[in-house]
Amino acid sequence: MRHFFHYQLRILCLCIILLCCIFVDNTITAEKIIYQPNRWHQKGIWISNADGHNARRLFNPSLNVTKISIQEGDRYILCVGEGVGIESGYDAYLFDTKNPNKDLKDLTYGHYSNVKDAAISPNGDVIFSNMINNRFPDGIYHIPNHEIHKTFPMAEKLYSGPANYVDWAPNGKEAVFSNKEGIFLLDISTKQISQLLDHGYRPVFSPDGSKLVFIVLTPARNNRKPIREIGMISLDAPGKIKMFDNTRTELYCNYLTWTPDGKSISYVFAEVELFLIWIARFEYTNFVLSITNGRSKQIFQNIEGGVPALEWTQKSYPVEPESKLATTWGQLKRDAKNGGYHE
Repeated sequence: MRHFFHYQLRILCLCIILLCCIFVDNTITAEKIIYQPNRWHQKGIWISNADGHNARRLFNPSLNVTKISIQEGDRYILCVGEGVGIESGYDAYLFDTKNPNKDLKDLTYGHYSNVKDAAISPNGDVIFSNMINNRFPDGIYHIPNHEIHKTFPMAEKLYSGPANYVDWAPNGKEAVFSNKEGIFLLDISTKQISQLLDHGYRPVFSPDGSKLVFIVLTPARNNRKPIREIGMISLDAPGKIKMFDNTRTELYCNYLTWTPDGKSISYVFAEVELFLIWIARFEYTNFVLSITNGRSKQIFQNIEGGVPALEWTQKSYPVEPESKLATTWGQLKRDAKNGGYHE
């Protein structure tokens, strides 16, 4: 009889495990993330797992990075950053992962005033948006891959007009950008533009190119702070918008990108506090959101001050020890009532 009950107990435990696997299927895999830490706590370009463990520095540039874009296959890392010290203004910089001891490559050299955003395509082409004197939008430029190693790369202007955030389509033939009028698709070869949405900003293509995620801003009304929320569309049906309710916040939504499997998106909340009267200091909180069930999981808990800019790699960089991070999704822990910041 004792053996019978022991056998039944084992069956019961196995059933519980299987049920957990069915209902708790949202796990974060062990892909590596390249990021710049909060500049108030650490410098450089780093890599780690999603929990922030096993972190090591890849590069140590004198930059405050606002955007990271990684070429498919992880050969080149493109950053938009503000120079520290003698170099000032925002430019687009390139890191070659096959030559880690080589200094970063300045692609724009201040020739385009301030670079606002940039992205690198699978074949190594670069696009960027810029502003004159950090106030007047200029347009979108394209640097072909055969130009990126030249001393002064030549850039072709694709679009003349306001453009804040830009991203490459995985096919390398189209780009998406946003401005105050909404979100637009740009054909690189024909330079034709089509409007996808009349609202939203910071659009980012999914890894398979079938979807876009973006941030929606609801302006402040009746003495209330503006509200931000993450949305998603399928490019087959751009009129149907899926909003992720638990990303709704009064905080500044600082960053948006996809995980490599296309099942989740990473986003960053930023809280601002005045360090001195004329200096704003930011603290960041990082999350990963399942696009299937809309649940969020906090990441980078072990990195002081959080991470403002990040991108997921394709496991090209060995970080020892190799370990799996399998954590069930939790509810959003950030209290969205504190802070808030205008774009």
